Amino acid sequence: MIGFETDLQDLRDSARALQGAADAAEAASNGLRGTDVPVNSGDTGGFFGGLGAMFPADNAFGRTLGMPAVAAAYNDHLAKIQKLVAQLHQTTADTSHALMRVAELYEKADENSKQRVNRAAAGLEGN
Repeated sequence: MIGFETDLQDLRDSARALQGAADAAEAASNGLRGTDVPVNSGDTGGFFGGLGAMFPADNAFGRTLGMPAVAAAYNDHLAKIQKLVAQLHQTTADTSHALMRVAELYEKADENSKQRVNRAAAGLEGN
């Protein structure tokens, strides 16, 4: 490339690698869906009131362990991780697109520069 220290193929390869990382982050984000656990004991306070205590909700912490605070902490942590992974996906994809756009702009600038050099050379030859 005339006047640039950057190889266009390096930019494109980096953009593709980052897109692969963005795709992996998106897959990780999708994989986190549905991994929350019920926090309550299953008590709905419905018609029979308080029957939920007899039928506690199944969750990762067991039906009888009585750990709603642990389940709530897990869900809070999970929500934060989901948000961070989603941000990782978005920023990585954005960076990939930006690098690809930079490569396109560099290529266009290089082509314009070559055309100007060729026109200038043709003008000198004509004189």
